[in-house]
Amino acid sequence: MDSVRLEDRIFVRLERGEEVLSCLENLREEYDIENGFLQGIGAVDKVKLGNYDVEEQEYREEEFVGSFEVPDFSGNIGPDKIHTHITVSDSSFSPKAGHCGMARVSGTFELFILTTPDNPLCHKFDSETGLDVFDLNSEG
Repeated sequence: MDSVRLEDRIFVRLERGEEVLSCLENLREEYDIENGFLQGIGAVDKVKLGNYDVEEQEYREEEFVGSFEVPDFSGNIGPDKIHTHITVSDSSFSPKAGHCGMARVSGTFELFILTTPDNPLCHKFDSETGLDVFDLNSEG
């Protein structure tokens, strides 16, 4: 993984075999990210997608192995949580998308993280949905 910080922006390139979410955890620690939004593209050969059932309040996850383009990877980084979604397409150009539980880089993966000095993106549990949601009143 290579990265560079330019003021409030962090540019990242992941290499073949690296696990995307583990790298984001390392970046959060290295750059002390408490309030960041990210966007990325790349290619993966293994991905775990999640879909949340609000009524049952549980995730269903499925792992896929193959050759996938990643036209969209997005999410946010707070001190207590990294939350990402990913879209992948296979060799027949069929898309799959969902919550990203893991993704392993097969070629390269390029990310842009925008950080702000404002309140950290902390989360709180919402009993109605069963989800951890932004706690917009938190000061960290």
